[in-house]
Amino acid sequence: MFRFSSSFLLSLRREALRRRVWFRVLSSAERAILTLAPKCVDTVKSPVLALAIARIVVKVRKALMSRLAAFRSLVARPLAERLSRIAQKWGYAAARKWAEDEAFINYLAVCKYNDISIFR
Repeated sequence: MFRFSSSFLLSLRREALRRRVWFRVLSSAERAILTLAPKCVDTVKSPVLALAIARIVVKVRKALMSRLAAFRSLVARPLAERLSRIAQKWGYAAARKWAEDEAFINYLAVCKYNDISIFR
């Protein structure tokens, strides 16, 4: 189980406020949890509170992700995996590395991102 420190929660809150995600994404109860937890304890030890904070942290992190980063994880990474499988079926064994190659995934993301007009 991951234990959240007060400094981590404060930096997450500061970043969410700075990037205008705090009020847009979180409910008042979630904001209260992230505000009060670092004030009450140095490290969150309760499994119930840690689980609640983990869900909130995932929500904030997803909202803080740039559009290109989100596109990379949702579209480009599965595309790289699919291209890797196809090339391996054709007999190119070195294509196994394509699915984990961040440079290749970034290349695919930029190419596909520029092709799709919905993101413009």
